[in-house]
Amino acid sequence: MRIAILGSSGRVASRIVKEALMRGHEVVGIDIKNKEEFEDKITFYPYDMEDVEHIAEAIRGCDVYIFAVIPVLKGFDKIVTVVKCAIEACKRAGVPRMIYICGGVSSWIRPGVYLLDDQKQPGHRQTHKANDAIIGSHEVALEYLRTVDDFDWCCQTAPLWMEENMGGRTGKYRMGTEYPVLIDPDNKDISLQQNCHISMEDFAVCMIDEVEQSRHHKCRYTVGY
Repeated sequence: MRIAILGSSGRVASRIVKEALMRGHEVVGIDIKNKEEFEDKITFYPYDMEDVEHIAEAIRGCDVYIFAVIPVLKGFDKIVTVVKCAIEACKRAGVPRMIYICGGVSSWIRPGVYLLDDQKQPGHRQTHKANDAIIGSHEVALEYLRTVDDFDWCCQTAPLWMEENMGGRTGKYRMGTEYPVLIDPDNKDISLQQNCHISMEDFAVCMIDEVEQSRHHKCRYTVGY
């Protein structure tokens, strides 16, 4: 398969690139700068995420477009715009689907209530206030995607804790729908982060499995161990 990845040099996206290459897929990377380790391994374009015309040309012939950047990077007033640009580029290029990556705190804690919003209550916060803009931008993007019914999209949501050096690739993961995937739902002695995590490498495994199997359509799903 031919896989296009926006933000291909990022921490998570670069692991998705590696997983895709390991499985024999062709990768088209789009970012500010290519990683040295990917030189001569992927087709790379240094295009801006709002450059619909050039991105459409770059991803033409791809089977999927993975949106692996934080949409608020272009500003609070551009969150929906950059997602619209991605979808428009796919439509122009004939790319049939897009997979968007969401942060874990955008998961629901109760029906329709994002975990980040619940944590804004006194005594409930699990993340630093600096994360609000990042995670909040994912909420805005996801709410927009839920209104899109003329294009095949899905959203892979990270667990509450996903950092580098968390054990590497095991090839194992579990999936949920709107809610965090907890390792032990009955364990109240550990934090939510400790109970809901995955390595970036296994997050990438899940992503490429989704690319290959097309299991989700016009919905969000969560990932964890």
